[in-house]
Amino acid sequence: MAAPKLHPRRVAHERLADEVLQAQPVLYAKIARACGIRESEVSQALAEVIRFLNLIAFSGRTLAPAQNLDLAWHEFILCTRAYMRFCRRHFGRIIHHTPEGNRRVNNARFQETVALYKEHFGSPDPRFWGARKPAECGSCEG
Repeated sequence: MAAPKLHPRRVAHERLADEVLQAQPVLYAKIARACGIRESEVSQALAEVIRFLNLIAFSGRTLAPAQNLDLAWHEFILCTRAYMRFCRRHFGRIIHHTPEGNRRVNNARFQETVALYKEHFGSPDPRFWGARKPAECGSCEG
């Protein structure tokens, strides 16, 4: 099934994050612990992950998340059935995480990610995008 072209500005990322958390409440504690944030911030963190995934699905590019987003994304991926259903329903396919390991490639992909984010959403929230450095483990397929 081809990925639908879900324009990033037409997706209710916060609502989708709340739906995921309602179905998988274990993610509150797991994401909070992994990212070092309060449980009250988890919905916002997951909305940022969903924005990131939406950018991949919309652009078809291989992108790299910020460190805290990557940690939250890892926790979401570990709820394998929920993650697979979510991706298929909203993006028409599973968005895979593919650790790259090449710092130069990761940095270039991260800069591309931030540029796309700014184009569609404005400046990234520093609580979740940190010092604007890519995740250590790399990127995901577009």
